[in-house]
Formats: sequence, structure tokens, C-alpha cells
Amino acid sequence: MRIEFSEFIPLPAEDVFAYFRTPADWVRLYGFAGHSEDRGAGWYAVPLQRFPFPLVAKNTALELPRLAHWEFRGFWRGCGEVRITERPGGVQLEGYEEITARWLPGLSWLLARLFMEREFRRIWALGCRRLRRQAGEAVA
Repeated sequence: MRIEFSEFIPLPAEDVFAYFRTPADWVRLYGFAGHSEDRGAGWYAVPLQRFPFPLVAKNTALELPRLAHWEFRGFWRGCGEVRITERPGGVQLEGYEEITARWLPGLSWLLARLFMEREFRRIWALGCRRLRRQAGEAVA
């Protein structure tokens, strides 16, 4: 499953990037189901609502405050990336996530189509709404 996104966020690049410095920071943006767990060597277990297995992820490339790239391991496999480009009045947040269930190779596409894709899109949309709300509070 691949999810791509491109959203304008009316905040400075540093404010948006703060949520992508490590996978542990995702919890602050997306409000996942609990706290992240440091697994060592840059790996974090990030709990997900409605999924029995956490995302175990590690940033593998960082260009502050422009790019974060991560990989998954454990139950999930794949990678993701966000790119932050300054625009007048804010930033363009673009990126993707490619993710599958590792131990269900024959059923992974069906699982993604029926359950995962909608939920992962909902999670990204929630994060963008929270960033926009944060921008509104900064202006007020």
C-alpha cells in the first residue's frame, strides 16, 4: 500500500519538522494510542489505534528542517518520507508511506485494501488538521 500526500500548512518549517525528528514525535502529532517506546539504536515502537501491532520505525535520513525518511520493521515493513518546502505564508508538506504487513505476503494487499489504507489516510489527515489548528492558535 502506498499513500501519498501534499498539504499546505501555514506554519514555519521548523514547527512542522518538530513532529518528524524521530518516530517518537509522531505521537504528539497524531495522538496515537499511548506512548512510544524507545527500542534502542534509533528504533521506536509507536502504538496505533485499531491495530494490534505498533509501528516500529527508525529515521534513516534527516535534513533539518526539510526532509525525514524512515523505515519500518517488525510486523510492518516499508518506508516513508516527508519533504517540507517553504512557501509564502507557510510550508508545503509532501511525502508518502509504503507499508505492508510483513508476515501476510499473500493477504497483505487485501488487508491493505480493506482495512489499512483508509486508517492510514485518516491518520495523515488528522495530523494535517492538527497542524492547521496549531497555526490558527498561533495567529489568535
